[in-house]
Amino acid sequence: MIEITERAEVERILVDPASHVPEAAVPPDTAASPMTRFRAGVSRFVNGAEHGARRARLDDLLGGLDPAALAAAASVRARAGTPAGQIPVAVLAEAIGFDEVDELPLLAATVAAAYPAGESSDPDAADAAVSALLDASGSTDPDERALRVQLLVQAHTATTTLVERALALARSQDPGVSTRTLLESVLRDDSPVPATRRLVPARLGGDESLVTLRLDGPDREATDDRPARILAFGAGHRACPAPHHALAIAAAIVEAMRADGRRDEETP
Repeated sequence: MIEITERAEVERILVDPASHVPEAAVPPDTAASPMTRFRAGVSRFVNGAEHGARRARLDDLLGGLDPAALAAAASVRARAGTPAGQIPVAVLAEAIGFDEVDELPLLAATVAAAYPAGESSDPDAADAAVSALLDASGSTDPDERALRVQLLVQAHTATTTLVERALALARSQDPGVSTRTLLESVLRDDSPVPATRRLVPARLGGDESLVTLRLDGPDREATDDRPARILAFGAGHRACPAPHHALAIAAAIVEAMRADGRRDEETP
């Protein structure tokens, strides 16, 4: 598979409407696993009008969440000693209306490990975890349930890693460096989600080509007057649906833990 690292070219492909994601189709038999059905029901692994419809439902769901309220809830949990890796999922789950929110971070972590490619070293555990998350989603609509769980799974991977890397960076920085600067540095230089995949049109006909796009590669067009692009949240119509929510939660956690001297949290 071709890997593209230059940020200008990565951004061009991300915003190109002719590029597509590899789809997660459900096999025709009825014995498809819970993980397979879940991946086929989210917005991340579908294209065209179906992606647009699912993305609109996600946007509606997120539109009802106040980033400031999420930040406040995250700060309370951080100051109470909740491990950093548990907070993003618990805060989002509580705001959306999930049940038993304190039990969900570990489930989300299990699903997140299998989510990108649909593969797991323990498929039974992944299937059990995704089923438990769907059951706890607070919705009886199968489509809505999948999208709600999608938010938790993607928050676990991206937001938790952003927090961990910002806290690690804080250990090597002057204490006066702002939390915002720490987060921006991680997003620019050490993207929590380092890569994504796209199917791009063949230049001279033929089939589409599957490429890996590095979100943390070099930006050779960057100058002192033009900072390096930040592609950690993607770009174009498939960009992350909740960057403001993620940053609000991450900033609150990092700020609280820096204030308490907790700079070495590890995800459980």
